[in-house]
Amino acid sequence: MARANQVTEAQSRRLAHIVECCLESESAYKLFDMLSAISQLDVEAKLQYMALVQESGVYTEEEIQALGRLILSGTAQYFKEMIDQVREEQVQREIAEMVG
Repeated sequence: MARANQVTEAQSRRLAHIVECCLESESAYKLFDMLSAISQLDVEAKLQYMALVQESGVYTEEEIQALGRLILSGTAQYFKEMIDQVREEQVQREIAEMVG
């Protein structure tokens, strides 16, 4: 049970780090926005996109696999939703501080 908690905590820290990076970098946010949009396409369109990425020769095999996991699993959409949620909470806190 302790091992499972450690894994969950490590995953939560990694997710928090990704969210923080995306909130600090417009480019990182745009990347997840784009990947999220692609992950919402039908499977055939996703596979066509991945084939184009691979054919481009711009990315290493490891990078292509990582992009594929983000897109095909829907993880990119999940990350974007988390980023948007945290951003919205930050905006609401800032508004409350300004008003209060």
